[in-house]
Amino acid sequence: MTQVTIIISPRDRYSGIDDCIKNLYATTDSTLFELLVLDLGYPRAIIETVQKQLLGYNNKTQIISLGRITPMEALREIRYKITTPYVALLDNDTRTTQGWLPPLINAAEETGAAIVSPLTLEKEGVDKGAELRSHIYTTHVHYVEVNNTPLLIEHKTYRRALPQDIPKVRADTEAFELHTVFMRTDILQSIELPRMTIREHIDIGLQLWARNEKLICEPNSVVHFDNLGTRAHWYDIFFFRFRWEPTITRASSQLFAKRWGYHFYSEQAIHNWVRRRTIFLVLRWFYLPIDLANTLTAAINKIFLKFNPVIEPLANPDEVSKPLLQSDYAKNLKQLSSDLR
Repeated sequence: MTQVTIIISPRDRYSGIDDCIKNLYATTDSTLFELLVLDLGYPRAIIETVQKQLLGYNNKTQIISLGRITPMEALREIRYKITTPYVALLDNDTRTTQGWLPPLINAAEETGAAIVSPLTLEKEGVDKGAELRSHIYTTHVHYVEVNNTPLLIEHKTYRRALPQDIPKVRADTEAFELHTVFMRTDILQSIELPRMTIREHIDIGLQLWARNEKLICEPNSVVHFDNLGTRAHWYDIFFFRFRWEPTITRASSQLFAKRWGYHFYSEQAIHNWVRRRTIFLVLRWFYLPIDLANTLTAAINKIFLKFNPVIEPLANPDEVSKPLLQSDYAKNLKQLSSDLR
């Protein structure tokens, strides 16, 4: 019996889906998985290419066309179609490495974890830095108090560390990201999937924490996230602007607060992050090299910040933050709403 359904959906772009699929089959035993490709408004030429590509593989494959909706809405629509014990969600700008899937299966079977997150390394792109460095090892929900109000911070351990400096042991985590995540199918089919483009992984993590489910990172499984380093096509920019559209990201923040009663620290930083990434995408579309695109992005964004500054009430929020789920606040933490949008 096939153990895993791998679901590929777009994250920031449409282009690269064919390379994602090719890479997946080159690094993964095809007897272990079925493949489900979510078409969230791909250009017709891309889907036709994928259709021809999938004819060359002998495991079960399917394309489901849902129109241009958010990945969370798409998962909500298709999750009950899955019949395998496990699901792996894979963004189309993520590349798996050789032997990435068996460690996730083994970790889930040995621990019973609801979620198993691989070690996600990011390729150089929208930020300057090492050619390959840590994007996610483990993630924990922290809080800081500002004017006696607890505000949440997403705290990533070993953020931007070099691969050789990251522990090679399984570790508990409180959240994950959707670049690649492995989970039990019964979990995907039972959790709430709110219409969020930010904070959705924190929302799901809190849901599972409330159910006493286990979330772990298995660093012996490694994937690479393309941090917008690959040049975008014009249709990628349109999807990116839909995916990270300001009204959707702001609504995501408001929905999280409605569901859990907490706001995040310096929510403006998210909208500034989206703007910087948009500028970078456009500059790369004009064939500017990564280093030059980053330099110009920083300069252009600095002008925007003069008129719409990001307010940082604390000088070192990460350093003074504390774990939320180990604090007194956790005793009263409960889901206040089940609204999905």
